[in-house]
Amino acid sequence: MVKYKLHENGWTVLLEDFDFCLATQEDINDIAKLVATNTCVVCKNQNLSTQDEVRIVKMFKDPQYFDTRNENSTDNMFRGAEVDGSENIILRVSAEKDEEGLTGIAGHDSEMQWHANDQTTPERKSIVWLYSVKGSKGSRTTYNNNIMSYEHLDIEKRKILENLKLTILQNVSLREDEDDGAAKIENYTPNLVVENIAGKRGFYFPFLQISGFEGLTEEESKEIINWLSEYTTQEKFCYHHDWDDGDVVIAEQWLGIHKRWPFNLVEDRLLHRIAFDFPDQDYKS
Repeated sequence: MVKYKLHENGWTVLLEDFDFCLATQEDINDIAKLVATNTCVVCKNQNLSTQDEVRIVKMFKDPQYFDTRNENSTDNMFRGAEVDGSENIILRVSAEKDEEGLTGIAGHDSEMQWHANDQTTPERKSIVWLYSVKGSKGSRTTYNNNIMSYEHLDIEKRKILENLKLTILQNVSLREDEDDGAAKIENYTPNLVVENIAGKRGFYFPFLQISGFEGLTEEESKEIINWLSEYTTQEKFCYHHDWDDGDVVIAEQWLGIHKRWPFNLVEDRLLHRIAFDFPDQDYKS
């Protein structure tokens, strides 16, 4: 088992004396179990090449591929964010421009509000990896734990919420200073309360990426969204990651959401982002 301790919040996993360059499949399986049960795993002081990252995430499962050069693909919106030599699985998170003058994703200095990875499809990847390559010191990302927020809720309130289904939005801007063309997704209404691969129950609640709940009025939905969004982002359910170069943060995307705080040096800041799934193994024993 990999060596780790828990953050002072009692749930965020901090790997100790670990080098991803030396990771075995057994190590990756152990880390995947920690992600599944604790939603967020942090590892500092890494020195990874692009090839290292590709090799490591392939020990998880099915990293997301981005078809950025195909004009008929929706992935074309990520053109300029792809990392050379990454087999089209790593995206740059940065305002730094490439040789074509294109930035990476989230290339703005304002807050990137609470969200989860690709809320528009049930085939969405379950884990997001962020690795700080350079210029990240002074920036902050906050993660929440919706396993814990669910478990802390009294049983009667759980019963009220457990049968609700979300109405999902697409084309959502996560910037307060920008309008979007958000529209409802048809024929996809995931449950608010879900169970992940480790049998952990909690809220799938990217509250800024939904319009309400199936079968409820706009007013009824708004009342629940307002209350539950404040409840699930309480300080005790949050981990604030203050970035240093060389940090890796691995976060579960069904039972946790995250946000990036404003940062005015985004042209100097470069993170690598990869999305993938849990490796095949027994998570419940």
